[in-house]
Formats: sequence, structure tokens, C-alpha cells
Amino acid sequence: MLVIFDCDGVLVDSEVLVTDVHVRALRACGLDISHDQLSERFLGMTDRAMYAELARDLGRPLPEEYDTRVKAEVVRRSKTELKPIAGTEAAVAAITGPRCVASSSSERLLHHKLEITGLAPLFGNAIFSADAVPHGKPAPDIFLYAADRMGALPPECIVIEDSENGVRAGVAAGMRVIGFVGGGHVGPDHAERLKEAGAERVITRLDALPSLVAEAFAS
Repeated sequence: MLVIFDCDGVLVDSEVLVTDVHVRALRACGLDISHDQLSERFLGMTDRAMYAELARDLGRPLPEEYDTRVKAEVVRRSKTELKPIAGTEAAVAAITGPRCVASSSSERLLHHKLEITGLAPLFGNAIFSADAVPHGKPAPDIFLYAADRMGALPPECIVIEDSENGVRAGVAAGMRVIGFVGGGHVGPDHAERLKEAGAERVITRLDALPSLVAEAFAS
């Protein structure tokens, strides 16, 4: 059984930080959008998909330097603000079978977040970005890509996700999905929304994960 972790909001508590960077940058471009609106619409999606929709909202393309500036600001702020989700290291280390990361983050930011929080060694080279696939979540591409690279069939995979788009992607890939609602960005109805998207279980703490994975191995 392969355990596939999303990164943002599952391994690292980055969603609030990243959303705030985007909101500030978008307001500077003339697009007034709230933190809740941005999170509601785009949580789990790739930047390229989000940018296309935001350009339609704005009525013109985002500035050429938008992506570069946003990523630089995320890197700058993450050096002091980014933290792993509580209990991440112990929970991941307790999973003795194969594991990997499959994220909508750009490859550069994905590696940066895992390195700065000290989680990168838990996954070695098994870290996959949606930069490598044609379509981001809710399409299943990144999860199918990760499974293929890890030599696992979709029914042999469990996806850990915090977003509706991510849950839908895991379900579309033919994988089992466990929802996670322990991040700082999660609202009171988030667990129910993940269940409606197809998560078979939803957990609030990562220390509950190893036993669920062990049950899946036994079933």
C-alpha cells in the first residue's frame, strides 16, 4: 500500500500564508478578493489554473512578474512563518510502507517548503509536483503520476488530502482518500465538504493516520 501525501495543509501549515501573499498581490493588481474567497475557489488547484481564472476576473492577464514576485514573497515569509503540521514527522515516520508527496505546488516551492520544515528527508526522492503533469487537481494526473513513479497501482494507494479538489482527484484516480482537517485554514464545515467530495474518513490529527494505514494494509 502506497501512502500519497498532499503537502500544503497536510504536511506543512502553509495555506494561510500562501493565501495572504496572493490576496495582497492581487489587490495591488486591482482585484479585490478576500482570503476566504480565494481559499474557497482555489484550494488544491495549481497556480496555472488559478491564474487563468483570476485573469478572467481581472479582465486582463496578470502582470508578467506576478508569479515570480509571489513565489519570492512566499519563500521570504516561509523562512520565519512556515511550520510543519503538528505531529507530522512522527506520523510519517510511523508509516513503514512506501510513501511519497504529490502536490499542486510548483516543484521549486514544494522542495523549499519540505526542506525548510525539515520534512524532506522523510521522503527522499519521492516528491512529485503537478509541474510534471498536464492537468492539476481535481484531475487525477498528479496522483496517477506519483503512483506510476512509485510502482503502485491506483487501488493500492491511499491519498491524504485537505482540499475538495484534492479529494476529487484521488477519487478520480481510483484511490482511497483520507481527508485531513488539521490545518490553520480549515473552517467548521470543511470535514463535511471533504466527505461529500469522496473522502472515506476524515481526521483532525495526523497521529491518527498510522493506525488507519495499518488497517488498510490488513484489509
